[in-house]
Amino acid sequence: MNKQGYLHELEKALKAVDVSDSEDILEEYAEHFDLKLQDGYSEEEIAARLAPPKEIAEQFGEIKTGVAPKAGNKIISAIGLFFADIVVFPFLIMFYAWVFTFGAVALASALTGFFCIAVGRSVAVGPAYLIMIPEMPYICALLLGVTLLALAVLAACGTEYFRLCTGQIAKVYIRWHKSVMGRPSSSPPLPKHPVIKPKKRRIMRNVTLIALIVFVVAFIAAFVSMMIAAGAPEFWHVWEWFE
Repeated sequence: MNKQGYLHELEKALKAVDVSDSEDILEEYAEHFDLKLQDGYSEEEIAARLAPPKEIAEQFGEIKTGVAPKAGNKIISAIGLFFADIVVFPFLIMFYAWVFTFGAVALASALTGFFCIAVGRSVAVGPAYLIMIPEMPYICALLLGVTLLALAVLAACGTEYFRLCTGQIAKVYIRWHKSVMGRPSSSPPLPKHPVIKPKKRRIMRNVTLIALIVFVVAFIAAFVSMMIAAGAPEFWHVWEWFE
């Protein structure tokens, strides 16, 4: 049985026992197939390692129709999760803040690099943000702009990967949260690292590698050109950038 056939049978089995969140369950099993396919398993091998769709649906159905957990146990679990959330949620907020920070770095680098290439710093009058671009010969500004654009691409790739990692951590924690509160454990285990489709992973890897090479080469070229143009290694003193 391939992936499509397995998910189709699972969907029918879940509907037969009237499971309300069948879409979430199907999505989890689809992600499980994608993850194992990246590890080199065939769809038939993955389906063979999983429990039969009817058996999985029955386990979810038993939770729905079975005896409800004792109120005391649920209260204890809720209190424990409350204290766990107090510890975990600040970390998740911090992780998402880092995603926002990486994105801000990517945007700022892209804008500054664009203006370095477009106008350099020979413009005496203009928007306030041009003041942040120090005065230098245009060739130096051009190379600096290329450096910043490459840095923007690197930061953008880092932002996307860190976003996926943070989202996966949150998904794993939410799964554990639900299981503690009595949700069934028939779902396949979630990986701790993000599941990225092979095509997207190749694109991100190639773009990151190219941007890194461009960044290193352009940075060295910009630094050398500034030293030559200023006639001194400490070109920032010659051009009085910090005065």
